[in-house]
Amino acid sequence: MMKRTLSLLVAALIVAPAAALAQPPAGAEGKGTHRRHEMREHMKAAREACKDASDRGACLREKMCDTAADAAKCRAEAAERHKRLIARMEERQAMHEACTGKRGDELMKCLGEQRRSHHREHRK
Repeated sequence: MMKRTLSLLVAALIVAPAAALAQPPAGAEGKGTHRRHEMREHMKAAREACKDASDRGACLREKMCDTAADAAKCRAEAAERHKRLIARMEERQAMHEACTGKRGDELMKCLGEQRRSHHREHRK
């Protein structure tokens, strides 16, 4: 009984400082919450404005950058992120095509090999 109480006390002393560090600094909570609320409202408005657009992704990127301090920079960064996303999707598609017909562990092994060879190629 004494050992258990002592171990619980030690655990509490270890966890307490970590929990205190996990708390946001005083006053920071309101700023983050307010910013998150603004972004959520801005995204809702952008979705509503782009719901019937033929290229919804481009429309959303455009609307989200409209209120940015540097709209041109925002658009350039959004275009670069989109380009990287497309490249990742194409790489993934190629890896899966290389592993066509494999299932289960054999598929996982093949995808792992494809991923490793892809990383070796890009490190050069």
